[in-house]
Amino acid sequence: MIKLKNILVEGLSKNKVQAIVDRVFPRIVEDRGTGKKGVPKIELHYDIYARLSGIPDMRGEESETTKAQWVDKTNTIYIYYPNMINEEDVIRSVLHEFEHTHQDPKKNKKYREQGYDDNPYEMAARDAEKKWKDYIHIK
Repeated sequence: MIKLKNILVEGLSKNKVQAIVDRVFPRIVEDRGTGKKGVPKIELHYDIYARLSGIPDMRGEESETTKAQWVDKTNTIYIYYPNMINEEDVIRSVLHEFEHTHQDPKKNKKYREQGYDDNPYEMAARDAEKKWKDYIHIK
């Protein structure tokens, strides 16, 4: 039996998330410029724990909440597509992580000690997300 709750929490398909990224990311780069290490790659993955462990069905406590992350060593934005609820969510996640590509990773280590809410880099990334409506109608 399919339950309404399961339908409501189901994320966007990988193909739908990829189509949104393909549509908006070039414009985001055009508007914001390249990051400190150039234009990052964007990869879609099912789960952060599966990606980090290399075990396809590995899951953990943040599996259902981690939406995206930028890894400075590879200059890659990872999008965890099952956690993307709608187009706004995808665009906000890309904007948030792309903001991090403009920041100094060494300073971020120090700022992390201040906690997520008080980290100036996270505050800037959350501010960047607010521009999501600028990209919603890009064809």
